[in-house]
Amino acid sequence: MIHYFNPGHETAVLNASKHYQPAANQLKMQRELAFLPAWYAQPDDFVCIETPFDEVFQNEIRSFNEIAKPLLINELEENRTQLSNQVVELWGLSPASIHRFEQLSEHYQLYWQIPEWKDVFRRLGSRFAAHDVLTHLIRKIPAIDKSLLPDWLVTIEEIETYLERHPEKSLLKSPYSSSGRGLLWLSPGKLPRSEQQIISGMLKKQSHVSIEKALDKQLDFSLHFVIDPKRQTQFTGYSVFQTNEKGAYKKSLLADQETLEKQITTYIPTNLLLQVKSALRDEIQILYAPHYTGNIGVDMLIYRSDKRYGLHPCVEINMRKSMGFLAIMLHNQYIHPQSKGEFQIDYHSLPGEILTKHQHFRKQHPLVIENNRMVSGYLNLCPVEKTSAYHAYLLIFPPLSPSLSTHPVCRESFS
Repeated sequence: MIHYFNPGHETAVLNASKHYQPAANQLKMQRELAFLPAWYAQPDDFVCIETPFDEVFQNEIRSFNEIAKPLLINELEENRTQLSNQVVELWGLSPASIHRFEQLSEHYQLYWQIPEWKDVFRRLGSRFAAHDVLTHLIRKIPAIDKSLLPDWLVTIEEIETYLERHPEKSLLKSPYSSSGRGLLWLSPGKLPRSEQQIISGMLKKQSHVSIEKALDKQLDFSLHFVIDPKRQTQFTGYSVFQTNEKGAYKKSLLADQETLEKQITTYIPTNLLLQVKSALRDEIQILYAPHYTGNIGVDMLIYRSDKRYGLHPCVEINMRKSMGFLAIMLHNQYIHPQSKGEFQIDYHSLPGEILTKHQHFRKQHPLVIENNRMVSGYLNLCPVEKTSAYHAYLLIFPPLSPSLSTHPVCRESFS
């Protein structure tokens, strides 16, 4: 199997062109974090990368003898025999990414098995589909607050009317966005000119926006499923994560599933969580399984309202691989069962900042590996260079260490 990391593919889905070119920052993330799929792939798989690894990183990943192999795009010709008839597994499906691999397969006569694009994917990968699923969950589960359903609006005037009628802060979202992109927090009253311009741009590109009550968020988490080749929906696991102030992914807690479930059910009853999990699996089976095989991640949050905790069971649906899925696989395959830690993605625009942080962490948290699993320490999941802007890494603490929240690099609690 051949894996390919293409983040931010929702924009490519919206564009719908086979020749779509990602923005410069997306391309940089794609290049610098290209090796991430290796950490959920199988040992005999390949992971596409654009540039060769330095010797230091090659030596580091040799510590894990069951990791997938990097594959340089410009080495396809010389490895054609080994690479023929492989299955191509994309981080996310889009017309552009599928077209690229169709071209490579044809050019080098590799006869790859490449996913097909279906028009229905465009809706299934949007917030429109998440709205449909949330509607069904509210009907099935009385404990879910009906006011969580967003309104869909198409003009600035409609949005301003909404804001006049709702005294609380509101959250506006574009239909084709994820991971913190396409979000705008709005105060009651008339829109400032700068926000009008942003929203006008959203409406011009996507025709609709959704708007809903902003919540007092207490915990971000997600439920992950996979639709197997027999079109059956299976539960993969929970992921507990943090976002930054703009809603973009920041880091995940790495721990066993029992620990993650306990963290979630600190706020809500266990039977409510299990109800939602079962109902979601049914909805995914009905809506997604007839058309799609692969990963589905459903982002959720716990919020506080009137001194009580509530559950938003469907903030967005990711019809793709996700950082939450990667966190689950990292813990299952590479972390000692009793160790806990964090998987984190950082961004620094100034050259050298990531490299300095990387070198500091290597000294402060030396890596300890036993039986192909991390017991403690720091590990960068992708190469780090002087020009790096993106940094994907693990910080793992041994079973007998104090709570994560007491550690100097982990004081920001996941709760």
